[in-house]
Amino acid sequence: MKKLFIFSVLILSFFLVACNKKRYDIDKITYTTIDYDGGYTKNYVIDLVENEYKKNGYLPAKSEEPALDTIKSFTDEEKAEFIEGINKAGLLSIKKEYKRNYVMDGGGWQLTIEFSDGTKFESKGSNSSPRKVFDKCSTYFYDLCGEKIMGTLPAYYVSPPNIWISFDYQKDEGTHVSDNGLSRLVMGNYKWNKNSSLDNDYYQMNLDNIEYNQFESQYDYELVLFTGNYDCDVKFDKIIVKEYDFNKEMTNEKEIYNDSWFKQVSLNISLNKIYVYKLVYKNGDYVEYSFSTGVNNDL
Repeated sequence: MKKLFIFSVLILSFFLVACNKKRYDIDKITYTTIDYDGGYTKNYVIDLVENEYKKNGYLPAKSEEPALDTIKSFTDEEKAEFIEGINKAGLLSIKKEYKRNYVMDGGGWQLTIEFSDGTKFESKGSNSSPRKVFDKCSTYFYDLCGEKIMGTLPAYYVSPPNIWISFDYQKDEGTHVSDNGLSRLVMGNYKWNKNSSLDNDYYQMNLDNIEYNQFESQYDYELVLFTGNYDCDVKFDKIIVKEYDFNKEMTNEKEIYNDSWFKQVSLNISLNKIYVYKLVYKNGDYVEYSFSTGVNNDL
């Protein structure tokens, strides 16, 4: 019985290792996609020796394959995180081929991973793929290369999430109006999933949008913030709303709201102001959105 138990453990260990192959001596990854409707082909090449991401795209029937364009360089640290990530996601454990029979349109793909000892790992598919693994790998490819390559990225991964806003006012007796189109919202400074945009000019951004503002000076307005349709699986840790005068210096800064996650909140706002609300996350990421309450004929 003891020998049988030991043998079973060895078999299970071998199975687990075989199903979770990992290698860190990767020199190059080439991922090719082809659209069967016209044959347009794209090559994505990640050179892990030169630390460069390159790509090209062409119609094989109409032209020869063009030279690869270098899109982005990356650091040794970024490379190490990428290799660790795709190993963790199981990219080296996928099958050699994925195929959906009797489907002639759609598209295909081929993956080649080259190792420093000269060996290769290859896999290909036609209208089928290891979808869950590719989806897990999508964020690692995006972080390294700066654009979508493989799988489906979560909607909130590339662009920071937002909350729903509207402007409420009493138009006349018995008529309550809620409108989210009275001012054009702009995304300002953010740090999100290794991407960032800093030092944005909120005055100029809102000035450029003033023609879209629909505020009227005879009404009193409320800003309504709502998280019911929030589309990110990570909730923000804090929201801060600030008010400024609508001028280049953005004078008279005033914090009008500071709290954690909420369902809905209403805030009194004034005309001819710039507002900035900031969503802050536990990992240090944040995103700021801005709008103005400028009335065209008052500026």
